[in-house]
Amino acid sequence: MAFTESRIQQLLAGQSSTAQKIYPLVPIQEPWSAHDIHCAALAKNATSVSVHSVRRALGELKDAGIIREPVGSKFQRDAVTIKLRIDKPMQKAVGDTVVSIKKPEVQALDALDGLSSEVVALGVEFGSRMKALAGRIEEVALAVEAEREANAQASAKLKQLQSLLKAIGGAA
Repeated sequence: MAFTESRIQQLLAGQSSTAQKIYPLVPIQEPWSAHDIHCAALAKNATSVSVHSVRRALGELKDAGIIREPVGSKFQRDAVTIKLRIDKPMQKAVGDTVVSIKKPEVQALDALDGLSSEVVALGVEFGSRMKALAGRIEEVALAVEAEREANAQASAKLKQLQSLLKAIGGAA
């Protein structure tokens, strides 16, 4: 997959510092092993990390799609494509409208989008669980109220029975 230079820079910005240092050392013309890339990094004093760290960085770069692994444990990067801009003559603008367009960080926006989706999903789940819990509380409250009324009626009957028994016992 061929990327433009700006896209590669965006993808590299989200990688570890080791991966950023290792990327220029990955060859374009032929695949190299992690050990060969590690030796090249040491020779150029690009980094002094272990070969294990180089393997991890190569895995990160491969997962991001910046480099590829055409043969097992051998890595290669694709040549950068250069897009030519063809300037078309601009037509005269109808009004003097100035619009400023900022290039947002793609990765940051993607991360924020993912986080906001999680928050929304969590809010929806939380809201539905709270509604279900409120319904259960209401059902229990109605049951308690019905039981209280039944107990009040039973208590009134008991008092009436006691007064009848006292009246019978006092008359005898």
